[in-house]
Amino acid sequence: MRSLQALLTILLATCLHAADLPAILPRLAAEDAAERVAVLRELAISGDIRAIPFLEDYRQGSGYMLDGRVVLVLELKDGAGVPLDPLTRTALRAAVPAAQLSELPISRRERIAAGEAINRLRLADPDPEARLAAVIKAADAANSADRAVLAEIATSDADPRVRRAAGEGTALIDLANSNAAERAGACERLADLHALGARDRLVALVARDPDPAVKIAARAAISSIDTWQGGVRVAQTVFSGLSAGSILIIMALGLSITFGLMGVINMAHGEMLMIGAYATLMVQSLFTAVLPASLMPFYFPLGVVAAFAAAGAVGWLIELTVIRHLYGRPLETLLATWGISYLLIQTVRTIFGDNRAVTAPDWLVGGWEPATGLVLPWNRLFIIVLTILSIVGVWLLLSKTRLGLLVRATTQSRRTAASLGVNTRAIDGATFALGSGLAGAAGAALTLIGGLKPDMGQEFIIDSFLVVAAGGVGSLAGVIWAGLGLGMANKLLEPFTQAVWAKVIVLAAIVLFLQWRPSGLFPAKGRLADAS
Repeated sequence: MRSLQALLTILLATCLHAADLPAILPRLAAEDAAERVAVLRELAISGDIRAIPFLEDYRQGSGYMLDGRVVLVLELKDGAGVPLDPLTRTALRAAVPAAQLSELPISRRERIAAGEAINRLRLADPDPEARLAAVIKAADAANSADRAVLAEIATSDADPRVRRAAGEGTALIDLANSNAAERAGACERLADLHALGARDRLVALVARDPDPAVKIAARAAISSIDTWQGGVRVAQTVFSGLSAGSILIIMALGLSITFGLMGVINMAHGEMLMIGAYATLMVQSLFTAVLPASLMPFYFPLGVVAAFAAAGAVGWLIELTVIRHLYGRPLETLLATWGISYLLIQTVRTIFGDNRAVTAPDWLVGGWEPATGLVLPWNRLFIIVLTILSIVGVWLLLSKTRLGLLVRATTQSRRTAASLGVNTRAIDGATFALGSGLAGAAGAALTLIGGLKPDMGQEFIIDSFLVVAAGGVGSLAGVIWAGLGLGMANKLLEPFTQAVWAKVIVLAAIVLFLQWRPSGLFPAKGRLADAS
């Protein structure tokens, strides 16, 4: 309802002033500079957003008089130019000689006034993003002439972000009010709005304001804003830790299957992440080259599926050709997969080069602001949701399906499962493909927050092994808790130490933890447990 009212207001203002603009514009040719500035201010309060394009061209010196009317001539070529209607920008006639055109006089003062008029008119822009930008600019300027319109926007605009920015703007303007009570009230409103951008002005107010009550109110507002922003920083750090831990969880889920359940030390697991990332890049390239632009928003979900499938297929091929012959010999699987990892890295480097990037779809750009100053990016929220879906999917697969039953039976006792007619070779391939596919999905998620390079998986493989070891080999719950703990610990330590030292401290903590509890948070299961 508010959106409809705002639109009707804009349309009504446009209609009311539609007949005024053609009469107002010729007055810009007045010889008196003060009169020209007055005309620009009249345009500013007209509410007619059609004047914005004209004013932008007028500031560039493209305004002319022709036969008693204002026209735009964007370019003079060979001593002639095509006159355009200043509002519709349609050609009025063929090119006319420059001698017939009289340039509108404009000085620095008029350019400033035109810029202020553009900002004021944009306060009525139907686009909420443009309106928000205009309100923020007006609030920063703290011009008393804008107070009335900002106060109206603060109570009637359809967008809560615009209303909040306008409310902050009126409070900033009131900080310069001659009435001490108004200044103190403005401090209280800024405190209620948690306006971080107003902090410097409040500090300046404490230093210069002669009224003790205003100083007290300003200090209280600064304290309130600092307390709120401290909480926001903690929340943002926790959220960053959750999103970083989420990628580790997806990676470690796959590693927990290949290492924890199958007893394979897969040093190429990081390269499954890399394959998933480049598979997402290929899906994006396919959509860009072949499909219409209207389908681009759908490329990323398909990219996640393609990442899972591509990494799973490569993992199945590795198990079929190499790993299958090395079961029961974990050190040999380590050496073999280490060599495979370098082979995959060099292959991808040869095909794609060193550095590439995936462009996030529009629906993953920006963020959600649940509280003032706390912005949670959509791309990181998507990663967390993808992690939750991966955890639920793996749990359902392993505990509620026949395939999961066969996987658990094979990994716990291959001989018994084979004697009961289970095709253990096929189960091994499917299990390894599942673990690799999960790493591929993590690679697709990683493209939202980082670039692509052939050795990108090397940055995650050690952390993934740490998550599996600390959580308990083969334990789904252990992977979740350890992944979240590792991601959170790194992000919480980084503000106090360098990122490298944060990793060192976390690694030392995990080593000490494993000295106390060698089996991790949850005991090992599968072949490793049997072997021990």
